[in-house]
Amino acid sequence: MDFEKFKNGSQFTIGAELELRLLRKDNLQLANEFQYIHDNIKEKYKNNISPEFLESMVEINSPVFNDTKDLREFFKNCISHIKELAAKKSLLLSSSGSYCLENENIQIGENGRYKKILEEHQVLIKDFHICGLHVHVGFKDFEQALRAYNFSLKYIPVFLALSTSSAFYNGKNTGLHSYRQIVFDELPKAGIPQYFDSYEELKNLYDLLEKTQVIESQKDIWWDIRIQPNLKTIEFRVCDAINDLERLEIIVALTQALCRYSTMSKEERLPSQILKQNVWNAVRYGLEGHVVFDEKRQNIKDVIKELSMEFFALNIIEESLLERIEKLLGEKSISTKMIEKFEETQSVVEVEKLGLFL
Repeated sequence: MDFEKFKNGSQFTIGAELELRLLRKDNLQLANEFQYIHDNIKEKYKNNISPEFLESMVEINSPVFNDTKDLREFFKNCISHIKELAAKKSLLLSSSGSYCLENENIQIGENGRYKKILEEHQVLIKDFHICGLHVHVGFKDFEQALRAYNFSLKYIPVFLALSTSSAFYNGKNTGLHSYRQIVFDELPKAGIPQYFDSYEELKNLYDLLEKTQVIESQKDIWWDIRIQPNLKTIEFRVCDAINDLERLEIIVALTQALCRYSTMSKEERLPSQILKQNVWNAVRYGLEGHVVFDEKRQNIKDVIKELSMEFFALNIIEESLLERIEKLLGEKSISTKMIEKFEETQSVVEVEKLGLFL
């Protein structure tokens, strides 16, 4: 497999992919209208959208940026344009980790790769209406990327907790804050990856998977974090999709800051059971959950506060971002708002409305 030990990459650049869903305005049912959006979108955004597994989804792929403010502005403008297109066909645009209503009108995309995925995974994929936020951070070379990859595995639950927005799925109150993570974890090539000590160790695994026809390409590995040699990035894939661009920008900024921090801080490798338990705690409780770091039980919010203060002390982030992070941590998470909305209204429809771009 062509899994390059890259060099000459762009240091700590950022990009993101945000998955959206298309809904009928009158009843919030899934609308299989990706092709309409693709055919009518402005030329300047044509290369920034791509089909997803379902015809009712649109993925926005940002250009490469250095500054999170520019990335946020891009998403704001692109989403605004797609909203205008959607309105002409009585459609609404939404983004959250999972579709809250019953998964009716599911239509798999015509892409041959998606058909193969369905054939392999069967029932695991047939109700697979989830949306994610993927963040890319650029690195100058593979060795630096591998160090950051290993360093970042510990922090998977932190980014998940910041984004939880899938408390409801297929018409049900799941009792969790991120059911999307559970849906993805059912797939054999997804979830929490292992640590790797060298390029050769990682490449040998990919080569073996390809040789034995487990995968056809790098794209068939869906770990929560993965190295993308073709893009010269690390891709953080664990976040639920969100419609809150302030929260999105902060998540991207923290991801970029963590990657900078990996070059100057000692790595803590956690046992696989601890990694798994920490992620579960974020799935179950969101920002109110706990993680085991440094052999101690710690509140996720406290971890984020301490981490962001360390970033500020090392001049990795500015004071204004530190203040925005503190403000965000004082607010309710999207999943908490969903749970409270359902308790208030007993309506899954009202919960789904919280994901709309209004």
